[in-house]
Amino acid sequence: MGDIVAGALEGGLAPDFQRVGDLSWVGSSTDHIRYLLKFQAMKGMTFSACWGLSVDFVPIFKGGSLRWKRTAKSANFDLCIDPIDLSGRIPSWCSFYSNDRDDRVAHTALKVLDAARQDWSGITSLNDVTDSFERRSKMEFRRFSLENHVQTDLAWGLVLIAIGEADRGQNHLDAYCDRFAVARDDAVLTKARNEAATIATG
Repeated sequence: MGDIVAGALEGGLAPDFQRVGDLSWVGSSTDHIRYLLKFQAMKGMTFSACWGLSVDFVPIFKGGSLRWKRTAKSANFDLCIDPIDLSGRIPSWCSFYSNDRDDRVAHTALKVLDAARQDWSGITSLNDVTDSFERRSKMEFRRFSLENHVQTDLAWGLVLIAIGEADRGQNHLDAYCDRFAVARDDAVLTKARNEAATIATG
């Protein structure tokens, strides 16, 4: 299944994308941002697409502690765009069954790539990342909204600090720490905050 999707995406994905899993691709880091594309396994032998981005200086809480995700292999969604969140169900245009015909799978992969590229084209800087968080925070979702995604306040806060909005950024970090019982003086979080502040000063 993964090779069928990979064949369809070949030539459409930018050359800097790496295939890091059977149905997962990650782009190289540009302005600290990596684009992600993934077809995730759902119930009923269905695979549904989501895409978004990972920010290199934003850690992730994994295995009981904050850890870095600065490589293609470790990159993970800080901002996830999942069509299911808007529709409340698995849309047919961005999903396929494990027993679908090859041409149906390939056709779906190309539709997904078009949608992902459209979203990525509007997120090319850290300012765009904060704008995307702001815009999506005002949208109505039928499944998961921004607050349901664990990384939201952590990523939003650190990126705000990186573009010079330290007070707003710290508010999001405080909310993240309170919600997930992360110490505000955690060593990795402190380093991430300092790195974001350094980016802000150029």
